Amino acid sequence: MNSTQAYSNAPFELMSEWKEDQKFVLADPAPADLDELKAAADVTDPRSVAAYWVLAVNRLTEDYDDGMAMMKYLFADIEPFGRGYTEGGGAGRAGWDSYFNERLKDSNYSWLPRAYFNGNSGRSDKFALCAPLSIDLYYNEPNTKTVNSQSLESLGRLNIVYWVKSRAAGNKVNITLGRFDGTDRWYVTSGTSSAALFYMQ
Repeated sequence: MNSTQAYSNAPFELMSEWKEDQKFVLADPAPADLDELKAAADVTDPRSVAAYWVLAVNRLTEDYDDGMAMMKYLFADIEPFGRGYTEGGGAGRAGWDSYFNERLKDSNYSWLPRAYFNGNSGRSDKFALCAPLSIDLYYNEPNTKTVNSQSLESLGRLNIVYWVKSRAAGNKVNITLGRFDGTDRWYVTSGTSSAALFYMQ
């Protein structure tokens, strides 16, 4: 099936199951590099892309190159006022702010993105991850409606916004995803969400 045929079968509005708060369970073992991510993630499902985005950001703390490669696969920069996009981001950093590089190896900060996964060991163990990984995705209906009103009819870009919540202190991070005209594939389009997972809570 070519990409045009795949897109013709894709829904042109958000599926009801995408608009539910839910727990998403990741592959076990969780992917650790780009090849494993490509095998595990369903990029035609925004829930899968959102969940694996949080995993990819976490991977930065263990292996920057693998984490960044995974993030670039899941991310796209939006062409301002246009229909186009740049996979991986125009700067090639998937929206990542290099200011936060100092936090990747710092034990005071490196645990922060792990706190968004369920079933981990808690603050005393700096939220060590335990398999199988799962994450709660919450549908942000007001933000989804707002962004779709700005781009769906005029640009053909279908959007959805989820938020995730830290188990450490309740920090909430929005993850905006878009599916562009002519493709059935979803991308994270909010680069600031990666750095937000490292905010002190």
